[in-house]
Amino acid sequence: MAFADKLRTLRLENNMTQEYVAERMNMARSTIAGYETKNRQPSHEKLTAFANLFHVSIDYLLNDESTEIILAESRELSDDARDLLIRYQRLSIRSKKDLFKQLHLLELRDEEHGQGPLH
Repeated sequence: MAFADKLRTLRLENNMTQEYVAERMNMARSTIAGYETKNRQPSHEKLTAFANLFHVSIDYLLNDESTEIILAESRELSDDARDLLIRYQRLSIRSKKDLFKQLHLLELRDEEHGQGPLH
């Protein structure tokens, strides 16, 4: 998925209008429309601001193949598992590391209570 498509998808998933995003980003609505129609490309500073606004990594915004790869490999997964994979991919590297720490703590807690995946 190209940047333009990701921007539009993120905006819609977050129930934001182009006008709202433009106000938050301190730019004209027509600029947001241009980004979404592939007529314009944002600067590095604007990419950083988009990543912060939508709580995703810049890599996620720029990587054309990321979402399709996960979705192609996850056809057998439940909707919740697929959603989790997509949301994970949007995270910054730091947030991914934090998530793994939290997962480890949850696994330890489950082991303490005899609630592992095989129980």
